[in-house]
Amino acid sequence: MPAIRLALPAPLRALLARGAGSAMVSGFLLVALLTMVGKIVAFAKDALVANKLGTAGELDAFMLVFGFYTFIGSVLGGGIPESFVPAYAELRERRGLRRAYRLGIQSVASHFTALLICGGLLALAAPSVVAWTTKGFEPAKQALAVSLLRGLLPFLLCFGVAQHLGAWLRAGKTFLLAASAPMLVPLGIVIALLLAGKQVNAWTLVSGTVWGAVAHLSVLLVAILRRLPRRLSWWRCSLRHREPGLRVVLRNALPFLIGGVAFGSAAVVDQTMAAWLAAGSVAVLGYSEKVCAIVLAVTAGPASDVLFPHFAELVAQRDWNGLRKRLFTSAGIIFSASLPMTLVLCFFAPWIVRILFERGAFGPQDTQRVAEVLRYAAFQIPFYILGTVAARIVISLQASRYMLAIAFSALFLNASLNWLFMRHLGAAGIALSTTIVHCICAFATCATCLLVIRRKEAA
Repeated sequence: MPAIRLALPAPLRALLARGAGSAMVSGFLLVALLTMVGKIVAFAKDALVANKLGTAGELDAFMLVFGFYTFIGSVLGGGIPESFVPAYAELRERRGLRRAYRLGIQSVASHFTALLICGGLLALAAPSVVAWTTKGFEPAKQALAVSLLRGLLPFLLCFGVAQHLGAWLRAGKTFLLAASAPMLVPLGIVIALLLAGKQVNAWTLVSGTVWGAVAHLSVLLVAILRRLPRRLSWWRCSLRHREPGLRVVLRNALPFLIGGVAFGSAAVVDQTMAAWLAAGSVAVLGYSEKVCAIVLAVTAGPASDVLFPHFAELVAQRDWNGLRKRLFTSAGIIFSASLPMTLVLCFFAPWIVRILFERGAFGPQDTQRVAEVLRYAAFQIPFYILGTVAARIVISLQASRYMLAIAFSALFLNASLNWLFMRHLGAAGIALSTTIVHCICAFATCATCLLVIRRKEAA
């Protein structure tokens, strides 16, 4: 055992030496393992899609619409749910579990209402939205994108509510189901592709996505309902009497939503600008992002999911010194673990892409295009992870308004660098722009954390 400890990076040894650290590490390993299983399922789906459709035009339309809906669901799913977690932790600490449950019920209802309104507006404005975001598409492909945008509306509702329920489970430090249930969405797509046989098109992907999202939501909903009191009187009270903490959740969600729109829209901006390039550029950019998502899925996701409730508890306990130390420890572990993986992705990009995707309609030329983009995209990984973890501290401090300046600056910088680099490097220039923006935002968010903690100490 001592030999194993000496082989670990110093920040990780320091974390393991602390009592709370072992719980966090075990939680991280559990979430990382389950997320990796989910990514294996997702890549089985991606490989099957590549085999059936390659970089076909209808896949361009689906990926653009799917990315658009994922962006909206993530923004709404990162506003109310993320502001809910620290409020939930504080209410549970001070008022008890039943009051915290009531806040959870009312937050989910508010979130669903917001998703329903947003989805209805999108369905009505679908032709205008598609015309604005797909200027490089032919009219037939634009018409297909309009139909797909409306057809994927149930996915938006299910995906958004599932994000909230997953955050609720993680707030109670229940990571198993929250980390494993998302794999039902790619599993649904795989089943739909297999059932379709040779008659695969964009609507096959839509049906699989929707039914997978319904299964994802159903599993989490059952898990939450089993935790709640079953007395009818408690449900009546929860639905009739507004929890005062809900106002805090909604107030803190607003700046986070605005910042999320600005920062999260970078993916939509990237896809939109990629549509101005050569045919298939949106799909090429999407495939490279999927490869990076493997590393991000087993690092950024588990780290933020596991650390977030601990950050919220430290804030509720006013342990500012412990919160600062945890930020520095997390940053050290992130760079120690992610840099080697980044270099592997960069140097072995063609081989990795060939193994994952090159079959059927996805040929050697497609491999070369995706690998070129991947080499630039891989370097965003350590900065993305650091920025994600630091953002959780800002949210735990209920100071998400400080993220607005960073988010809007990132949006402007991303679009400007895209325009500058894509003229010379094509889709690879968009990936390079994303890396630079994540680097700047990560260090800006860490500086914001330290500033807010210092102000809390002085108050």
